[in-house]
Formats: sequence, structure tokens, C-alpha cells
Amino acid sequence: MIGRTKELAELARFAESDTCHVMTITGRAGIGKTAIVKEFIRGRRGLLFTAYPTTADQELSILAHAMGLEEDGYSLPELLEALANMASEERLIFAIDHYPNFAKADSSFDKTLVEFVQGQWADGRIKLILISDAYLHMDKLVFAKKSPWKDVEKTHMELGPLPYYEALGFFPGVESSQAAEYYGVTGGIPHYLKWAADSTSRTIERIYLPDENEALLMPERTIQSELREMSYYNRLLTALAEGKNRVNELSAEVGKPKDVVVPYLNTLMSIGIVTKENPVTEPTNRRKTRYSIVHFADRFWYQLVVPNIHLYYKRRVDTLLEEHIMPGLQSFMEPVFIQMCGDYLKRACELDKLPFTIDRIGNWWENDEEHGTTQGFDLVATGQSNGEDTMIFARCFYRDAQVGMADLKELIELTKHLSAKGKAAFYLIFSKTGFEENARTVAATIKNIMLISLDEVLKIEG
Repeated sequence: MIGRTKELAELARFAESDTCHVMTITGRAGIGKTAIVKEFIRGRRGLLFTAYPTTADQELSILAHAMGLEEDGYSLPELLEALANMASEERLIFAIDHYPNFAKADSSFDKTLVEFVQGQWADGRIKLILISDAYLHMDKLVFAKKSPWKDVEKTHMELGPLPYYEALGFFPGVESSQAAEYYGVTGGIPHYLKWAADSTSRTIERIYLPDENEALLMPERTIQSELREMSYYNRLLTALAEGKNRVNELSAEVGKPKDVVVPYLNTLMSIGIVTKENPVTEPTNRRKTRYSIVHFADRFWYQLVVPNIHLYYKRRVDTLLEEHIMPGLQSFMEPVFIQMCGDYLKRACELDKLPFTIDRIGNWWENDEEHGTTQGFDLVATGQSNGEDTMIFARCFYRDAQVGMADLKELIELTKHLSAKGKAAFYLIFSKTGFEENARTVAATIKNIMLISLDEVLKIEG
């Protein structure tokens, strides 16, 4: 299995725990929940049962057959008792995929399962994993105050996209800028990563514009499975993908007052589609709160496909790709590159390859209300260097032109808007294409200026 090293280690700790015997795993469709559980139980005594949306009798029949029992007619307590017998000599990993299907098949199923977890299975012979991509259903069934699971000790894993340094395993030996585009276009989602082809355009075509006339995992499916009123959610997400990230901007785009837009945003956040952020130095400043789409794959769809959805439906794929998607790719990749640079900094600090450590990392911006514009840093971090507090300011340039002295001066000038209050500071410039000689000369003579290329970002572990 490519990637998921930390998650597999977390699952191993769960399997060996003598106290916690229940784990929940959530994440969007295609993120690799089932794949990681299959990999985890490989070589262990385990059973992965996929619940089907059906009636109680058929659900129990499916479970019985998954356990190797050929006859039907078992009750749930009888099947759970049989699982306990299977674990009499060795711990058993019992995973239920699409858990809401199981719980909704019969109103008593979840209660019966809890009774076994707290009773016959309390000695830890069976380690139970509940898996779902239905956030709201899972929240109601397992995490709500009235849930039968409320008093059961459990650990939770939220599975997100692969970080770029793990995703690279899907396309070894690929040139740096190509690998970055593959990562951005796939969003680090394993189900998409395996479709990476011999070019960016071909990869986009296979994932978002397939011959079957429907993208592999259209974001609308995730939203529709949890929510109604798709029209306003789709319009909000298109506006977010266009870079409108403040409530007043979104209100104007959707044509709804702000007190209506905010609940829509909160709902999208509850299912992991949208997130909100504040400047790293002003975490409680509500006037600077802004929203964004969580997954790059969703943003790709709403930024580059949905605005031209008429071409998608007419199957004018070549026109859509050549005249709209590929010309917009660099703009799409800019936030991707910023995240990659942030991941690089965290990873490089873990490997002790930088002259500072990082305590907090995010970004910082200020709003010009008069002109309706925003300016700021792509990344800002606080940390330590030689035992003293320090701040790290970074700009990330994903463009074909090399970075020069003007860009470096602009970064340093911008720091005047955010006082370091006497702290030492490092100035970092990340670049896709490299650096002009004058910028390299300055960085070579001033130790707190660092120039980092895309090659270095992608080859951090090399």
C-alpha cells in the first residue's frame, strides 16, 4: 500500500491497546478508508463486513455469509456470540464498513452491538472498527449525546488526502512540476491518484471528463448524500472556488443575507467540504475570518469545470480542456503549492533540516475594506531558533518566471505590516521555476533569507 504510514501505525496501536476497543474511521468517498482497513488486517485475524442498505433480515444474512456461515436465520446476538467464539484464542479485528447502513437496517442493531462491546467483548478479544463516509449520519448514530455509543470509550480517525510526500509514490520518477500538477489535480485522494496518466491533461480527462459522462466522484454526490437544497450549496462552492472567501462576498454572490449564508457554510463545514481560517496571529479576529474549500479535487471541479458545465454536458471535452481548464491550471495550482510548501516546512523541521523549529504555522492577511482587496503572506509561522523566539515569513510563487530581487523586497516590506516585536525573523521564498542570480547572491550572503525550489520541496526525504 502506498502511503498511510502514520495511520497504519495508529491502527496498530489501537489493535494492541488493552483499554480502548472501538475505533471510528470517517472520510469522504474515495479517500481510502476501506483500503487502509484491508491493509491493516492483512496478516491479522480480521473480518471486514460491508453493510448494505437493506432490511434487517437481509443485513444479517449478508453478515452471516461474510463470517463463513452458510445458513440464514441467525439473530444479531447469535452472530455476535459467534464472533466472540472466533476470537477465543486470538484477538479479532471486526470492521463494519458503511456503518450507518447497518445501524439503520434495524433500530435495535446499534444498541445490541453496544451491549456486546460493554459485555461479552469488554475483555478486548474483539477490536471493533466502524467506518463511514456519511458525516452527519455518523455524528447522529455514534457521537451524539443520545447515541447508544455515548458512554463507550472510542478513538477516532479522520482520513484525509495523502500528503504530497506520500502521494509521490503513485508516480515515481516524474519530473517535479509534473508531479506537483498530478498532486493538485488529484487532490491527494487515493481513488484519483491511481488514475494519474502520462500527462496532466490526460489525467484531468480520466478523472473529471471520462467517456462515461460522469466524473469519478463528483463532489455533488457527497453533498447530495447528506444535504438538500443543492442549488445554493453549489453556488456557494463555485463562489469559493473563484476566490470569494468572505461572508459579505458570498452573500452578494448567492443573493442571500449573511445570516442565511453562514448556516449554509456551517453545514458544509460539518461534512468536511468547507473550512474556515483566521490569520495565525489573530485566531479570534472574526472580522478576518475567511472560508475555503477543503479538498483540491472539489475546488478543481467548481473552479475549472462547473463555470463551463454546459460544455461538460454537451461532451465538448476538447474545448473545455484546451480553452478553459488548461489555461486556468496555474491559478488553480497556486494554493496547492502553498500547502505543499507548508507541508515541506513541517516535514523539514521534523527531520531537523532547518535552522528553526515551528510551533504554529498558518498564514496572515489584512483586508483593505475601501478597495475590497486583501494582501498578506502565503505562510507565517512562529517558532524557535537558537533558543530564541522567531517568526518565519514566506511567499510561494507558482509561476513560469524566476523569482527576483523585487519579489524578495516585497516580502520583506510586507513584514512591516505584521510586527515581529523584536523577534528574530526568517524570510523564505518558494519558487516553481527557480531564482534570478541577484536573488541567489543576496540569499547566499544573508543567512536569514532562504530560497527553496520546487525540486527541494518534492525531494525533502531524498
